[in-house]
Amino acid sequence: MIKKILKSNKHLYDFSLRSYQWVNRHNFVKMLKNKKDFLNHIEQFNYVEKQKSVYCLIEPEHGNIGDIALAYAQKKFLMDNFPDYNIVDITAREYNHYKKYVKRLVKEKDIIVLIGGGSLGDQYIEHENDRRDIINNFPQNLIISFPQSMYFTNTSKGTLELSNSKKCYSNNRNLVLVARDKISFGLMKENFTENKVLLTPDIVLYLNETKTDYDRDRVSLFLRDDVEGIIDSEIKENLENTVKKYFEYVEYNDTKINKAVPRNIAEDELTKMLDYFRHSKLVITDRLHGMIFSAITSTPCIVLSNYNHKIKGQYEWIKHLDNIVFCENVDEIEKHIKQLLNIPFSEYDNSYTLGYYKQIIDVISRVDA
Repeated sequence: MIKKILKSNKHLYDFSLRSYQWVNRHNFVKMLKNKKDFLNHIEQFNYVEKQKSVYCLIEPEHGNIGDIALAYAQKKFLMDNFPDYNIVDITAREYNHYKKYVKRLVKEKDIIVLIGGGSLGDQYIEHENDRRDIINNFPQNLIISFPQSMYFTNTSKGTLELSNSKKCYSNNRNLVLVARDKISFGLMKENFTENKVLLTPDIVLYLNETKTDYDRDRVSLFLRDDVEGIIDSEIKENLENTVKKYFEYVEYNDTKINKAVPRNIAEDELTKMLDYFRHSKLVITDRLHGMIFSAITSTPCIVLSNYNHKIKGQYEWIKHLDNIVFCENVDEIEKHIKQLLNIPFSEYDNSYTLGYYKQIIDVISRVDA
């Protein structure tokens, strides 16, 4: 019908045809460039016969710096503990575009790692679908899902998606699930009975990003404005007014930036974000990685709750840190500000995490046994 209408006007039809061809040629050239970049990325690992590889699949390219930090910490953990392995990162886009190539690339003794975070559930279903696809496609490989929070909503959709994940996960006995909080651990043990389930902190807590040569000159508010946020504009205004009683310089920021973050700039963007925390006298946040970035940069932080167990569950791992305070009631913010103003500086020490992460090391080490 549209084609018939366009053909009724030769000039309009010719213009539309040229535009269509230009767009498709542009997309084709872009696709070829993306594929060339991907193949060059893979080739840099200089594969040799019998060399072992860990494939970190569905890594992020979006602007959530918390997810970028998860990917960075995961690779650092693997490189530190398995220096004789190739650690190969493949983004979600690359996996979905070049799936057949990836399937040929991964050998039987290779290990697959799925990025941790808070996406095991129906809230971010595209990530869950990617995980299911990989779990189905690589039944012969050890697959480790790095520390995740599990949250399926109490809806018909949530019930259906949980059922789909249970069927998928249980069909792969080589799948190991790692929970990053006790509630998620219980849910995984209850629902994924055919799989090994471990409990560790969020993998970003493996890092120590403290640097003492920074002037701390601001108070930073890292507050969500998306589906997971529960703080309304009135509370934010009252919060800002309270903070201004004690600090002249108050600044809003977010751990999410509005641009794509390809691998060639990912570490730079993470460094810029961590520098922001290192320059802060105090952080107030309802973002999980706002709390974790504060911990690993030794920055005083007041943490506000969100709608599920993600933040409270991670706080349990770091509640021994004097500079991190969990606040259930925003009316208590002022009390916590006074408290944090009077604590001495204490550098973050990640040694409490290492015994938990050793469980992941042991699982990978058994592949060679």
